[in-house]
Amino acid sequence: MEIISHTPLWFFALFAFLVVMGVRRLRTNTQQTGRVWLIPGVFIIWGLYGLVTRPGPLGPVLAEWAIGAAVGLVLASRMAIRVEVDRERGLVRQPGSWLPLVRNLFLLLSHYILNVLAAVRPDLHDVAIALDIGVSGFSVGYFAAWSWGFLQSYRRAPDMALAA
Repeated sequence: MEIISHTPLWFFALFAFLVVMGVRRLRTNTQQTGRVWLIPGVFIIWGLYGLVTRPGPLGPVLAEWAIGAAVGLVLASRMAIRVEVDRERGLVRQPGSWLPLVRNLFLLLSHYILNVLAAVRPDLHDVAIALDIGVSGFSVGYFAAWSWGFLQSYRRAPDMALAA
């Protein structure tokens, strides 16, 4: 219970937000094109923040982050992104999927668990922080590759009339 009481409120707000957004993505949905970038933007900014705010020698921090980024890039670049587009109204339709919910909660909870572990287990502090830096890199690499794939799918998609 003490761990929960020391958890910042923003974590619970972000958790709830990711659950709501992830549940929406379980079903095929149509949304404004700009909203597609909300979750990737959050994770890219958080991943970059994780890189620039970590104390310690820059070399190991960069290496841990870069390894995570490379894994994320490779994983996301192998995904097929399907999208239907209504360019006139600025809408996109994406098929329902469990992946966004699971992926986003995995990333958030990985950060949380690794930081709690670093705080409560001094003997595992360095390993937990190194893994957390890797998760930050993974987030940036994954969502950068996903964004590129989304843009390519968006450009190739035929224009169609979508209902909001």
